[in-house]
Amino acid sequence: MKSSHAFSGIPVPSRSEKPRETGLTMLIDWGIGPKAQEDLLKTSGAYIDLAKIAVGIAGLLKGDVLSAKLKTYREYDVKPFPGGQYLEYAVGKGLEDVFLKEAGEAGFDMIEVSDNTVPFEAAFKTGLIRKAREEHGFTVLGEVGSKVSATEVGPFVADVKQCLEAGAWKVFVEAADLLDGEDLRVELVKALKDEFSLEQLIFELPGWWIGSGGGLKVEILNRLFKELGAEVNLANIEENEILFLETQRRRTGVSGFQ
Repeated sequence: MKSSHAFSGIPVPSRSEKPRETGLTMLIDWGIGPKAQEDLLKTSGAYIDLAKIAVGIAGLLKGDVLSAKLKTYREYDVKPFPGGQYLEYAVGKGLEDVFLKEAGEAGFDMIEVSDNTVPFEAAFKTGLIRKAREEHGFTVLGEVGSKVSATEVGPFVADVKQCLEAGAWKVFVEAADLLDGEDLRVELVKALKDEFSLEQLIFELPGWWIGSGGGLKVEILNRLFKELGAEVNLANIEENEILFLETQRRRTGVSGFQ
């Protein structure tokens, strides 16, 4: 059957299609407006699996605006969730149960449990994952790593394991902890690769919010491709980077791994 894509006579490497467990791409949504969101999804929706409504932005939007945003994502088979730092903020005020309740009322069916700015005790973190999943019916994304200081490899691996055992669907690897300065922490990546399957992890790419420029982001992307392959799960992809990333995954881009 003839492809519906332009340039159908030029074969492009295929890869997994949605719904998928590997090769996931997570869009970071810093408050994309409704028209821009619709335009983005028309052109790139097939290549976006998850959408994080970053930090506490979900709490700044009017209820009807947020509901429409979530509905639009779901129309394109994209799973939205609120940023983990918003839950960390709620925990700091003793309002985690309120957060879980209101996240469900807002229309989310997936949340992120992170502790990269507000450290949690291990038992509290795993208990929160279980509560979100078992009592509220959320699909839970765990996150491991710190935005403040480097986490040693052993405790990092142990934290990922605990999140998965508590019922997290997948676990984010915090971008700030994935780097040593501007270099990839290869020993951490190899330890995670040895201990877990590719589908269990989502690697965050560095962005401007941790002081990293676009050049470093592309460099780290290509290093991850070399270590883990093009089907590695990736997060923190901005709206203007979605199609670029897809060309990199399929080796039709300007700096794809060889």
